[in-house]
Amino acid sequence: MRNDSWKIWKYLRTYTSVLYLGTSIWFLIQFIEMNMLKPSYQWLVIWGVVLVGAVLCYMLYAAERKAAKTIGNCVAILLSICLAVGAFGLDAMNSLIQGATEHTVQHKDISLIVLKDSELKEVKDIQESDFIGIQNAIYQNSATKMLEELQQELGFSNKTETFANMNEMVSGLYEKKVPIIVLDEAYRNVLEMEWESFSEDTRILYSIAYAEEQVNFAKKIEVSEDKFAVLISGIDTYGEIKSVSRTDVNILAIVNPEKAKVLLVSIPRDYYVPIYSGTQSIAGADGSMDKLTHSGLFGPECTVRTLENVFDIPINYYVRVNFTSVIDVIDAVGGVTIQSDYEFGDCVVGANECDGEKALKFVRDRYSFKDGDRQRGKNQMKVIEAVIRKLSNPSLQYDYVKLFEAVKDCVEMNFTDEEVKELIQIQVNEKPAWTVESISVNGTDAHDYSYFYGTELYVMYPIQSSIDEAKLKIAEYLE
Repeated sequence: MRNDSWKIWKYLRTYTSVLYLGTSIWFLIQFIEMNMLKPSYQWLVIWGVVLVGAVLCYMLYAAERKAAKTIGNCVAILLSICLAVGAFGLDAMNSLIQGATEHTVQHKDISLIVLKDSELKEVKDIQESDFIGIQNAIYQNSATKMLEELQQELGFSNKTETFANMNEMVSGLYEKKVPIIVLDEAYRNVLEMEWESFSEDTRILYSIAYAEEQVNFAKKIEVSEDKFAVLISGIDTYGEIKSVSRTDVNILAIVNPEKAKVLLVSIPRDYYVPIYSGTQSIAGADGSMDKLTHSGLFGPECTVRTLENVFDIPINYYVRVNFTSVIDVIDAVGGVTIQSDYEFGDCVVGANECDGEKALKFVRDRYSFKDGDRQRGKNQMKVIEAVIRKLSNPSLQYDYVKLFEAVKDCVEMNFTDEEVKELIQIQVNEKPAWTVESISVNGTDAHDYSYFYGTELYVMYPIQSSIDEAKLKIAEYLE
């Protein structure tokens, strides 16, 4: 009987030893890969796990008293569970950070559009003699892809009619100059600004979806030491960020990690500026004049290059968010306190406790203000300030796994996962109280020609003196 009892204890200590060893190795691998603490703190944790392991080995194998062995087994099992939970959490956070960073794929939805009363009922009704209207702005990528798919489907190539802009192409469809047009669905909302009943007047005859690899155009620096510029770009969509869209929010963030200072510069969405192409061509000469918001239709690099030209500085990174991002991020940090300059909606002058939905209403409203989009830009910066204040409060602790779960699908950025970890490391180790300063550039209301759209639209002419003042302030932060 005594021999049987001894065998049980022998097997148990072997199992618990192997369990502790396995979970320790798993935890330390995830912990080192996460790299969230200073090296001195990391070594403290590593030696702590090793030392505890050594003590448990002594209790399980060298201690003579049965009570010590029993305690050793219980402690080993309990610590193994804790280490496994910790390793699982670190692994989950690592995966979420990787999922939220370095987005290299852009999703495209391309449609063949016909008038609702068209005789073409399905794609096989298309004849070789039917011309297909395409717009210069999407010819090189999306239209080519659609025409290739169509050729495979029908067995012949259709002739195309190329239009200089969106307005001319849609006019050609309505006037029946062409029976079919190719539409990048990312442009539909812009199109309906002029052709309000477009979706009712037309139907989709055929559609394709594909993913396009994007080049990471970030200008790399040491984010924990060097000053850098980030474009915060907000698009008017919900759900996952999968495709291009107009940029309704354009905020330039100048970050000084050494002094824990951030300068936010709000640029109006309707700023009338030269547009500069990125990876995706704008199908025209660089410097074609249009509203800043339309640059987003050609991808984030186009907006970055355009604003680099306006402010004469390199923009190192971008972060792209949408409506869902605002809701999820603010809810993930437990809400924020936003200071309002005006009473509107359900907001009062002064401090407002906001969850994600209320914060979204705060940043979207522009019709309640005399200054319209100018005040909306200021409100957007107030929300960013509120989030930074909340995250940099050293007395509060956050579930970073929950935070990155919130941003995984609805935030796009070209930071690497290592760079994000470095920024988290600064906050975890040093807990700096970040100071945020906000300024805006201004302009005058006007109407002018939109290169992309092909007609006159409301625009805002930049006031050069306000840009010059912003440049001086940016230079202070980058010195």
